[in-house]
Amino acid sequence: MAGKVSTKIVYQNSEAFLLAVLKKRDIVDDDGLNKVNSCTGEGFLEVKWEKNSSRNVLKYNISNLTALSEYVKQPIAQERYFEIIGQLQRILEFCGDNDMPVDDLLLASPKNVYYDVEKKKVRAVYLPLIENYYKSANLAKFLAKLNKNAAVEVTDEEVMKKYALFLEDNLKSQKSRSIGLTHNHVYAFLHEVMGVPLSEASIRARSAGENKVSAADSAVRQSDSDHTIVVSKPRTAECAAFLRDSANREIPISRFPFTIGRKADNDLALPDKGTVSKIHAVITCEDGNYYIEDKDSSNGTFLSSFENGSEKIKKQQLASGDVIYIYDIPFVFNINSGDSPTVIVGRKNELKAKTDDLKKTGMKHIAYLLNTSSKEKVPIFVYPFTCAELSGIIISRENSRTRHSICIENISCTSLNVEGEDVAAGEKSSLFSGCTFRYHGISYKFYEEN
Repeated sequence: MAGKVSTKIVYQNSEAFLLAVLKKRDIVDDDGLNKVNSCTGEGFLEVKWEKNSSRNVLKYNISNLTALSEYVKQPIAQERYFEIIGQLQRILEFCGDNDMPVDDLLLASPKNVYYDVEKKKVRAVYLPLIENYYKSANLAKFLAKLNKNAAVEVTDEEVMKKYALFLEDNLKSQKSRSIGLTHNHVYAFLHEVMGVPLSEASIRARSAGENKVSAADSAVRQSDSDHTIVVSKPRTAECAAFLRDSANREIPISRFPFTIGRKADNDLALPDKGTVSKIHAVITCEDGNYYIEDKDSSNGTFLSSFENGSEKIKKQQLASGDVIYIYDIPFVFNINSGDSPTVIVGRKNELKAKTDDLKKTGMKHIAYLLNTSSKEKVPIFVYPFTCAELSGIIISRENSRTRHSICIENISCTSLNVEGEDVAAGEKSSLFSGCTFRYHGISYKFYEEN
């Protein structure tokens, strides 16, 4: 992508037109032109192509329409404002579902998007080109500009604050990554935070996922601020293995191959995550060994580390406690121990055996971790301590003549924060009874027993 498309408004025979002035090298796709004009009901402006020796122009009729940048400057109800955002989301979703590159939407500025006040409908400019040489649509910047200039009559201040933080987080995220804000992210905010009704396409996708699950298993849909999980939910104890997500929820792996992806018919569906491919990865079991295999996903699958420079995996063997990253979404892989979903692992097999023996004897634990969300306690019987739920970190005790100190060491974890301070891989931080640390967004409190 390079350069910006030039636009101007002209008036002809009492009608108004937006002209997108193109470069001579731009080639208009006749099929794409017809497709746009057949989909005006989906929110696209009707377009005509005018070309001669000196001009190469796409011409959009904007008669009786108002530039969105001007419409939102008038006092507008909060509900109507988010209805407009929802219409934009559905236009982008339509592009994604119908092989229309989102980069061909002219979203550089809200002044190039229009609003039909009478029909209460957003109208977007689409460039039906064979190849787009212009800067791609930056949805985060577009929505931030719109929000900055909007005169919203606020009825729920908390929602507006959440929306401002949502935009701010996505602007920051785009600076650190190449992946920008997508219609899936906007949908997740509108639906999960505000309760905006699903689009027809979303309803169809979710219905497909629900119809797949038998009455005996029953579908369980669990949501957090990042993504929606659709998964068949048998009892975890009956499964050979399971995944634990960033909200500490257990996702049983009840069959192999176990597919993960954006499509609703995956065993683990992440339909609201734009960075996830339709079929992103698969977990298999071969000769008693477990493997994670990337299925040619767009953004990659990572194991144990997700950061700049991390290597995407093709197929790799799994051990209990490994962290699988479906792009940037972490899941801890656990092999079921049979009588308990928690599999204690250590630096050496002897440590695991020692810990299991201590549990069987009923010996009192010397400390414990409290998951502040689930209120589940993870007992600590011996130092150094590791467990599958907290793969990549070690908690140990260092003794001196008069006192002892507890520390947490980051071995390979990519997201560890102790009392508000990040702990990088290879570093240690002190723990004290009652202190809080966050592991991949999951909050734990550490307590020593008297």
